[in-house]
Amino acid sequence: MNVWLFKNRQIARDLKESLFSLTFCTFGDLITGVTIGYFTGSLNALPALIVLIPPAIGMRGNIFASLGSRLGTYLHTGELVIGEKSHILKDNINVSFALTFSMSIYIGFLAWIIARHLGMEVDIIDLSLISLLAGIFSAFLMIFFTFFIAFLSYKKGWNPDNLTAPLITLAGDIITLPLLFFSMEIVLLLGEEIKFAMFLVFVAAVFANLALSIKHKTSKRIILESLPVLAICGLLSSFSGSILGAKFEGLMEVAAILTIIPAFLEDGGAIGGILAARFSSALHIGEIGYEKIPPRKALDMFLVMHIVGLFIFPLIGIFGYIAGHFMGLESYSLIRMVIISLIAGEIVILIVNFLSFYVSTIAFKLGINPDNVAIPILTSLMDFIGVVCLIGVAFILNFG
Repeated sequence: MNVWLFKNRQIARDLKESLFSLTFCTFGDLITGVTIGYFTGSLNALPALIVLIPPAIGMRGNIFASLGSRLGTYLHTGELVIGEKSHILKDNINVSFALTFSMSIYIGFLAWIIARHLGMEVDIIDLSLISLLAGIFSAFLMIFFTFFIAFLSYKKGWNPDNLTAPLITLAGDIITLPLLFFSMEIVLLLGEEIKFAMFLVFVAAVFANLALSIKHKTSKRIILESLPVLAICGLLSSFSGSILGAKFEGLMEVAAILTIIPAFLEDGGAIGGILAARFSSALHIGEIGYEKIPPRKALDMFLVMHIVGLFIFPLIGIFGYIAGHFMGLESYSLIRMVIISLIAGEIVILIVNFLSFYVSTIAFKLGINPDNVAIPILTSLMDFIGVVCLIGVAFILNFG
């Protein structure tokens, strides 16, 4: 099998590129963890900010990973040529800003509702402004990073579909967290009248941006297809952490397993993102179509992801053990942490393989661009699937 695998240049290339991006993503998750630890003390000033962090991070990844997926498709189909002017670039930039700003208001409102439900005293204007400011600051950085990764990888002969989703999602995590805390510091320094005036100006600008964007055919389609999905994903991201935490908190006896969850979910979502981007490009250029049973090309992609998982998920288990050891948490042995992460990870890959194929192909069959919907759907579902698989495997194997 190994001889067959490496004789197939496409599979070997996909394996190399996917393994690179996911390994980089896994190590990058350590930066996210350090960032959260560094700013934890700042939450005393506004505890409700903790409610905003998951949907803000998730939304940034969903919007710009989808942009990266579209850029990969444009490059593969020849609709976009590096170095040549194109209305497609302008439309995608405008849409990314419009989606970021409108969804920032939306998740700020959701975070306020949840925070109040949890008994946290917070003003809706404060959370909405923090969300908006963080969205504005991060959008400029994320736009640049997304185009840089997509264009550079394509120019170097790499497939952007294998790189954009993991690296852009990671960048969204690293960039969004400090900007949320920075935005919080700004908002808390402002007077009530200034904050209210700023909020009204930003809301007016958001609606004006949306109105201008939908005048163009490409932009209109992206917005109409993306907004409903992003709204649902934002709702899932806002509630999933508390729902899953309440369900599993009483079962958790080994705290170190919690250290695995962020990287585990991140890599599971990134694998789904890679597959969704690959399937979307293949659908647009006619390499695959909607089929009840995945074709050989899809099965080859599935195999690559399972092989990548053999490297990535044991690495996550090792990280979890080391983190638990240094933080003084109750932990499984190193071997047990690796086995739990590996088995749960391979189960996640099996599920995500088929989800990514059918979400992409069904969307395409319905006339919806998979680049606009597949990645947000998959990454949001990973909040549920990933935690259920990880905790489920730990208890089914009775490693307590």
